[in-house]
Amino acid sequence: MKKLNILIIVIVLLVLANMTVMVFLSGGSKMAENNGAAVLTKHRDFTKTVTIQLMIKGGLFAENKENNGIGSLFSRVWVKSNKVLETVEFYGGSVSAKVSPFALEVRLSVPSDKIDKVYNDFAAFLAAPEFKEDIFEREKMQHIDELRTSLDNPNLIAQNGFMALAFKGSPYEMPVEGMVESVEKITFEDIKNYYKNNIKASYIVAVIAGNFDKGLEVSLNSTIAKLDKGYPYVYDCSNSAILEERRQEVVDSRIQQAKVYVGYTAPDAGSDDYAALKVLTDILGGGMSSRYFTEIRKNSSYAYAVGAGYPTRYCSSRFFISMGLDYKNVESAINKIDEINLNLDKTITEEEIEKARKSIIGSSLMETQSNGSLAWVMAFYETMGLGADYYEKYVDTLKHINKDALLKAAEIFKTPKAVYILKPENEKEEK
Repeated sequence: MKKLNILIIVIVLLVLANMTVMVFLSGGSKMAENNGAAVLTKHRDFTKTVTIQLMIKGGLFAENKENNGIGSLFSRVWVKSNKVLETVEFYGGSVSAKVSPFALEVRLSVPSDKIDKVYNDFAAFLAAPEFKEDIFEREKMQHIDELRTSLDNPNLIAQNGFMALAFKGSPYEMPVEGMVESVEKITFEDIKNYYKNNIKASYIVAVIAGNFDKGLEVSLNSTIAKLDKGYPYVYDCSNSAILEERRQEVVDSRIQQAKVYVGYTAPDAGSDDYAALKVLTDILGGGMSSRYFTEIRKNSSYAYAVGAGYPTRYCSSRFFISMGLDYKNVESAINKIDEINLNLDKTITEEEIEKARKSIIGSSLMETQSNGSLAWVMAFYETMGLGADYYEKYVDTLKHINKDALLKAAEIFKTPKAVYILKPENEKEEK
């Protein structure tokens, strides 16, 4: 009898391991697990389109300095080698693939009454794609040309230089587009192997949003079931924090003004301080009425341009300040930033907090109005580990952010920072 019970348990577990598990989310969404993938749906029958959004975990975490840019080049070759591009465009839709810092993103958007006409080609693109060598050669050459052109953009050079310094030792130190010298090394076989190694069912978060019927959900699950399952994707978050002060100055003979980035280790999206730091970012660097703009440009005239950002990331992110200014004002401007950041407990006002909350809430609501943007947001937050319905909870969270929460988030300004300066030739700092 005991052996029979054990056998029954084993059979049940095997069945559960291979079945589709359905979970209902808030707002009429539902999530299924299929072959290791998370498949979510959001019905919006008042619309006339449908979007399928995939987040395939990896992004820069699937690259190294030797092949940096392979994800971007793969995306171009993947889409343009397959019939799906021609078919979707014929029926008035769009299909795209691109690499973000932590995922390969795929999106299909079409009129709802045309999904049946394009889906077979989309399924082949996902599960049985072609890779054409002539297209690879063409796209590789074009990609390298674009990279060389970008070297003439000091703003991009400064941005990439800061990322390399602030994220040293982490995949985020690499640009998603890659470098000329790394892309030149990528071969056609590398592209084919990238698909085999990185397009796994267990890496996928998929969202269908818009006006569609059950048949599309069944079809997408069937397509994903054809992929190699792989193992659950694990991001390596080692070396993601700034543990000591970092500073780098680079000369660019083409520029007349310095470009400066100052960055601090900031929490990932799963942190309790995430929403508060988003509000604080808006207060400090969210526009012409922000604290940095007022104090560094308007009142002190240290910089002609100043702003702040806090991108959402898996693993530690960075809170950064960017400035354009005369090199002689660099140290004064950085000192002013320190003064602002370390005295928020004395200066921050309820009016600023309320204004920032309303600004971010308004932007968040605007970002989920279309099927495409809603599908992306759901897939994004699910990939972040926050859940696909986090976009609904986020607005409510923002409403309850107060001064204490902001001051807790502002503790990052007491940690080591990274300073990157792109400066004109023959400039000397004033003492």
